[in-house]
Amino acid sequence: QVARAGGLPAPKFNPGPFDLPGPTGESNRLMLAPRGIVLCLGPSETDAMAQLLAALATGCKALVAVPAAGRLADCFGGVQAPALFLAGSVAAADLQHLHGFDAAACCGADETLRPFARALAARDGRIMQLVTDTSDLSRFVHERHLCIDTTAAGGNASLLAATGG
Repeated sequence: QVARAGGLPAPKFNPGPFDLPGPTGESNRLMLAPRGIVLCLGPSETDAMAQLLAALATGCKALVAVPAAGRLADCFGGVQAPALFLAGSVAAADLQHLHGFDAAACCGADETLRPFARALAARDGRIMQLVTDTSDLSRFVHERHLCIDTTAAGGNASLLAATGG
């Protein structure tokens, strides 16, 4: 069983950019970008809903794979969201070979999460994030930092003048 949704109103999460001061006057800019598609694995209906909402709040898309996916889709009551709901579950070992997602979210005790982390670590290619805490929205985004070093051009003259020579 598959239920679709797509296009929730803009999230309240602030991705930046944020201008950060540098000690020598360099320009530092921090930006946050959604990870992409988050595979929400629950395992409970409540866990899956928290994972889904955190993914959507940060601008990610979600693929929810839990037995109660149909009920979760019904919770949106016709509201469109960038999410796909699959009634079923994904075994930890399958994460090593599945494609089409950019991060996985799963809750549980360390012994429950360890096989999921090992399967993601055994994948070829880039490192895949396992999000275990939905209250930390930073786990659903990539940080991008741009630093423009002005020291080769003589530094920041206002900082040099402020030192008093």
